[in-house]
Amino acid sequence: MRNAGDTLREQLTALAGQTYQGTWELVIADNGSTDGATTDLVWARPDVPIRVVDASERPGSSYARNRGAAEATGDFIVFCDADDVVVPGWLEAMASAARDFDAVTGPQDASVINAPDVQQWRPPRVAVLQSGGFMPFAPSCNLGVWADVYRRTGGFDEGYPQAHDVEWSWRAQLSGCTLGFAESAVVHYRYRTTIRGVARQAYLSGLDSARLYRDYRSQGMKRPRLLRSMRVWVWLVARSPYLASRSQRGIWVRRAGEAWGRARGSARFRVMFL
Repeated sequence: MRNAGDTLREQLTALAGQTYQGTWELVIADNGSTDGATTDLVWARPDVPIRVVDASERPGSSYARNRGAAEATGDFIVFCDADDVVVPGWLEAMASAARDFDAVTGPQDASVINAPDVQQWRPPRVAVLQSGGFMPFAPSCNLGVWADVYRRTGGFDEGYPQAHDVEWSWRAQLSGCTLGFAESAVVHYRYRTTIRGVARQAYLSGLDSARLYRDYRSQGMKRPRLLRSMRVWVWLVARSPYLASRSQRGIWVRRAGEAWGRARGSARFRVMFL
């Protein structure tokens, strides 16, 4: 978590309302917040211990998650983000599904906490196990994993600024771990609401796509066909008028950011992944 003062209270309220009856704790990994988000926490569950862990030594959500996981004392670790909102039965559903799998995830619903125009910037979230173009993956905003499995697999690769959850999911499955899906473990997912935020997230996603191809092409990951990649750039030119529309600007910026990220990643990692 970093500078999540505007959203953290809503997520804490959602976590306090969890129906899970077992023993659990809440660990907040603060990745160098400067907005005072963790200095005035309101936690309504005296029966659930809460701790704030200093994860400011290195910027990046992957480092913060690894830091928080290292401080967790339970045998099952569940990750969520400070800017999302989990449903009341989220933790219970994750714990139940984990009886049969090494790691589990659930749906992301973007239709509740995002404005209608922001929702148009991205395709609807799918309520199934997502594929990263090679193998299924568990988004780190909605991931549960047995602690011994997480530590045995080495946790998140901190070299990935965006797709560390994809990379970890693939690495874990290739080592023999199983990944399940809990339909009731819903997270209300919050989109970026600024053009700058959308552009940065898309750029890092594109950059990490090329990095993933470098690391997993030998395992069978395929790159997009060149014709498909060319169509993306043609689309960006043809749809440049989208920039004049509030409801469509984010669509163009997201696709442009990802395309540019893939181009930069191809050069940086010496692969062709456009």
